[in-house]
Amino acid sequence: MVLQPVVPGHDAARPDPGRIAGISGTLLLNAAAFLLLLAPMTRPLEVPRAEAPPVVVLVPDRPRPPDPPPVRVEVVRPQPTVRAPAPLQRIQAAATPAAVVVEHGSIAVDPQPAIDPGDTVAAQPGQGPVTGMRLEYGDASAPPYPRDALRDGAEGTVMLQVLVGVDGRPLEVTIHAGSGHRRLDEAARRHVLRHWRFRPALRGGEPVQALGLVPIAFSLDRG
Repeated sequence: MVLQPVVPGHDAARPDPGRIAGISGTLLLNAAAFLLLLAPMTRPLEVPRAEAPPVVVLVPDRPRPPDPPPVRVEVVRPQPTVRAPAPLQRIQAAATPAAVVVEHGSIAVDPQPAIDPGDTVAAQPGQGPVTGMRLEYGDASAPPYPRDALRDGAEGTVMLQVLVGVDGRPLEVTIHAGSGHRRLDEAARRHVLRHWRFRPALRGGEPVQALGLVPIAFSLDRG
């Protein structure tokens, strides 16, 4: 069998408009279906929203109220009370009392010292112990003669300053003027402070503290 080549005719070389239109429609339908399948898988792009700028409201400052005027406080100072001076009490001053003589072998004590009535001392009430008053002895025994001073032949007069309380007891005894021998001075001071008693000084009928001088003489009996 012999095949003969088919030679297209003149009509076969022309394009078929209907066929082309059918093919084009098919392609369009397929493309549309493909796009529909892809649409759910694609997430739409989120466009960030631009934030609105903050609104700044400027409030004008209120005017500061004026400061209140200062309040003037008048301080009334109390006037000092002028007290009338208390009348001065004239107290008779005592002269230096006679010495309490401490002798080896004999003792001499003057219980009431002599007073010079010419001198007077003014004292203010309530201003500490009264000075210049006569110290009256109540119990004024002579102090013992220190053995070492007796052995050494020491003698002399010591002047004691005695502060007497309202009960007549010596509150404080100090050496106003020494005898030149410390052993004699201390013996006299300790004895007066521990053993002596005085009659309380009176002022206006009331007992008061008094400050006075008491001499004590240490003398050896050389006869």
